[in-house]
Amino acid sequence: MTNTLQLKFPIPKNGSTIIVEAGHIYTHEQPALEHQIGAAWGNLLSNYLTLFGAEIKKWLFIDNYNPQFEQKPQTLNLCSYTNLLTQLGFTPDTILYEADLVLEAKDIINHLQKKNLAGLHQNGKIVLYKGNILLHDPENKKYMCALLDACLYLQKLKQADGCITVLDEQYAPQQKGTIAILKKLEANTENIFPFFYSTASSSLHSSVDSSNVFVNTPADLSFVKPAIDLLQIVAKLSGSVSPKSSLEMDVGKYGI
Repeated sequence: MTNTLQLKFPIPKNGSTIIVEAGHIYTHEQPALEHQIGAAWGNLLSNYLTLFGAEIKKWLFIDNYNPQFEQKPQTLNLCSYTNLLTQLGFTPDTILYEADLVLEAKDIINHLQKKNLAGLHQNGKIVLYKGNILLHDPENKKYMCALLDACLYLQKLKQADGCITVLDEQYAPQQKGTIAILKKLEANTENIFPFFYSTASSSLHSSVDSSNVFVNTPADLSFVKPAIDLLQIVAKLSGSVSPKSSLEMDVGKYGI
């Protein structure tokens, strides 16, 4: 006898449009495991969210900007890569390039400076005052990834109700900086959902390292909220969580 689990998801009366971005790649890279896993997650999330009545738009974002500053040959075969993504179930509806966002990034910096939200740091770079987030390096005439990605999100939010960005976990600091920029631009960041995965063999990208996002690298507290959430879930499952055998308390009552 086979037991079958059937799930029926409630479909909202008003449908929503969600952009799922996955498969992010640099033009000097060859597709590797990290890109395949990202595309697979993008496919899974796209299919999963359609169960809730969402219309999914699949985006591919290609970095052809930072390789120019790293003097790396741009050898990506776009046709071969999109064929690979299709095989993994993630056929892009839209393909965008990072270099195409530079003009918009320049306009945003001018806007932030006029609002006295950004300006020249003592290190010679332009930063967002809140969080000391790097925006532009005038000496190298380089716009930083956190700002360029903020430009990308602004485009997404014009075309969809929400957006999910599937990225390797090394992009977490960059996404944090991007969200901070968007908040100062009064964008609706509550409808932005970064989704991070990890691969042991992923290539490290200096452009999204904490040192290229923040003037002073903040302490990594990314584990705190997930750890607290886990504790509260365990408490709900077991009924109680005890820090000591003689003292039990229901942490679910005191969680935020």
